[in-house]
Amino acid sequence: MRLIKEEKISKEITGKYSCNFEFPEDGLYLIEIIASAKSWWQNFKTSRSFFKDDDISLYLDNKELTTSSNTKKDARSAWNGNELCGLEKTLIIAISLSKGKHIIDLKPDQKPYLKSLTISKVEEQDKITYIPIDNNPAQKSAGRPWLSYIILDLFITKLFVSAKADKNGRDDDDLKLLVNGKIQINENTKSHRDWYWCGKILKGKEKIFSQDVNLKTKQFNLDLYSDNSSFLYKIEIGLQPEKRIPTADNPLWTGDFNDDSEEMLLARLIFGETNNEPREAKIWAAWSVINRTKANSWWPKTIKEAILQKGQYDPIKPTNSVYKRIINPLNYNGAGTADEKSWYRCYEIARDVISGKISNPTTATHFFGVGVTRDWFEKNVVPKGKFLKKIGNTYFYWSPN
Repeated sequence: MRLIKEEKISKEITGKYSCNFEFPEDGLYLIEIIASAKSWWQNFKTSRSFFKDDDISLYLDNKELTTSSNTKKDARSAWNGNELCGLEKTLIIAISLSKGKHIIDLKPDQKPYLKSLTISKVEEQDKITYIPIDNNPAQKSAGRPWLSYIILDLFITKLFVSAKADKNGRDDDDLKLLVNGKIQINENTKSHRDWYWCGKILKGKEKIFSQDVNLKTKQFNLDLYSDNSSFLYKIEIGLQPEKRIPTADNPLWTGDFNDDSEEMLLARLIFGETNNEPREAKIWAAWSVINRTKANSWWPKTIKEAILQKGQYDPIKPTNSVYKRIINPLNYNGAGTADEKSWYRCYEIARDVISGKISNPTTATHFFGVGVTRDWFEKNVVPKGKFLKKIGNTYFYWSPN
């Protein structure tokens, strides 16, 4: 974790508080804000307001962030005075942000207290590790929100929370965990069922919550509620790194053809089917795929789905002899200068065919090359088809099926 910005505000805020920041690069960032808010009763007793609690609404790049599904303004507040009763709450945001300027706006109601705002860049690719420095252990209370963790537009693979709760005389510390609003149940039947960490049972010992997730959602929430004074060691969010998008210069397969653009996948097919064939054969092969998508038949309606349709194109099959060639066109075992030139030619044709720069010269929907006889193909693959043309060693057909 690399610190980007830290502000120790430590004051009441009565008007909008804005924090402007600028990143030199795209990346995954962690934003931590600590604030407190008083209840209506606390404000009433001190003549600060009449039956009004303190609240803070949170906005990132003009978008409101909340952990509540309630439509009422106070309930949607990131810091709600009637819940906190003057105590501190830590809110963390994990989000991928682009290079350039961004803004955090905190909009108060009454006079909440803003303690600090910290922004860090996450440098690990497969996880986010958050270790609290401030507001830990929790201030003593009779049960209230203590920490909220908002994860935005990330693929989460695992949740890990390490904390402890102790027994202090007749009272004990307890800590509740909610994952997307669902309370995580304590498996120990002798303790408080809704409090995953129970001081009466743990007596100061560490306990770990761990859960596999493997899910990408627009927003994912973790909330910790503290009763008395619990301690958090760390929260770790396992991530699936953003997948690399193959390019013409680096076409190495990611392990999933769905990561390819349409141009990339079509180029792989052309390369696998017509690597040593004339340019015209490559163009016909490319257009034959698109012709399938427009045939109003049983073929899929997109280029990618048509190519990946089960049993249709041999180079896509892992058992095929050219499979290793199409998944790594520039660096497969045996690749040479001729392959490099052919690959770039195939990619250029795929791009220009899709964009319409190369017009459609054929009605072909099928083709075959070396390794298949014409009699077998016409009998078994296109029995109702029509032969159109032979280009190099490749035969092209139109067929309704």
